[in-house]
Amino acid sequence: MSTSSFAGMPLFDSAKHFNQIPRNVLFPDQAPAVEAFVLGVDVDGAIDDYRYTKAFLTSYSKKSQDTYDKFRGDAERLLLWAWLIKRRSVAMLRRSDLEEYTDFVAKPDPNWQTVSIERRFLMVEGVRQPNPQWRPFRLAGAGKGRLNTKSWQGLFSNLSVFFNYLMAEDYAPGNHIPIVKKNCPYLRQETGINTARRLSELQWEYLLSAAKSMADTDVQHERTLFVVATLKSLKLRISELSERPNWLPVMSHFHRDHEGNWWFRTYGKGSKERDVSISNEYLDFLKRYRLHRGLTPLPAKDSAEPVVDSRVKHRGIGSRQLRNIVESALEEGCHALLKDGFEVEASELRAATTHWLRHTGASMEVAAGRNLAHVQADLGHGSIRTTDELYVDSDNMERASSAKGQEV
Repeated sequence: MSTSSFAGMPLFDSAKHFNQIPRNVLFPDQAPAVEAFVLGVDVDGAIDDYRYTKAFLTSYSKKSQDTYDKFRGDAERLLLWAWLIKRRSVAMLRRSDLEEYTDFVAKPDPNWQTVSIERRFLMVEGVRQPNPQWRPFRLAGAGKGRLNTKSWQGLFSNLSVFFNYLMAEDYAPGNHIPIVKKNCPYLRQETGINTARRLSELQWEYLLSAAKSMADTDVQHERTLFVVATLKSLKLRISELSERPNWLPVMSHFHRDHEGNWWFRTYGKGSKERDVSISNEYLDFLKRYRLHRGLTPLPAKDSAEPVVDSRVKHRGIGSRQLRNIVESALEEGCHALLKDGFEVEASELRAATTHWLRHTGASMEVAAGRNLAHVQADLGHGSIRTTDELYVDSDNMERASSAKGQEV
């Protein structure tokens, strides 16, 4: 099943560029390499696979960038695997093929993996060229790249929606995903302690200290400090701080009510706007970052500057840039922990992702005794049960504490 090298390329651009392609146009004019690649695939039905997948993604691209990215990634990987490994159309894949695909996802060919998240396309002289460093999968290591139970469930859910669409269009004869999911050896029923992936008090202290040190040493990292503090303190998803086709976080989204309380308005999951409450301590980080940018300490009602500045004037930055910013701080935090002899803590921090900051902020607030309903509202959870299951672990802590005193 292995290949001597990765013979594929990204098929679908970001939502911003994808939405610029007219519905009646199959291949993007700005990315001629995509058309050349698909036409050159030696598989009967490859062009139809691409056509129906493009139509499928078009139906979701306007909903939200997160939704588009989710379906694009799983559909794109399956197309490439079907064409390059199985040498057949996705419409011809049977149950045994899809079971083989799950084995491939669990352990991808090394040539299909990359250590870091890479852009799919690069703009070269006005043309969207495929990035030669891009790969469909991220290299597993330090907890990254491996699919957990939630990720497997997401994969099967996305592929089931995809095949249901192909069936509705009379392109695929059936949807084998439900039975493949039922028998998948990688999808386990989790009955253990359900704890959110988050940083300990020590890890957060070192991470924030590292970000401050980076900013004090190099003013370019004032943005790094602000991003780390904002994601954790406001408990934001990374998409809620990034520029998207239908949303640009600007400074006027920080607003003060008639009682003098500060809030941040964001546009989150499920296309819902919400106001996140802001602590007095966080305001110091906001003031520091705004002063660094030559702005007044606090924003006005008509402040139109992007919340996180880009090198392009009056533009925000995307989720990939935000991840890179956070990962640079995480790396510095790891070095600081190792230097002080905290090897286990450093290893755990190395496995952290940007989403851990959201979990960390919520967990610390719950542990400090903040009203659970208030934390739920800030997080944007539709049900307080979700917040309770993720962040209230007092019973587990008591159980662990009582076990420590037991004799062997």
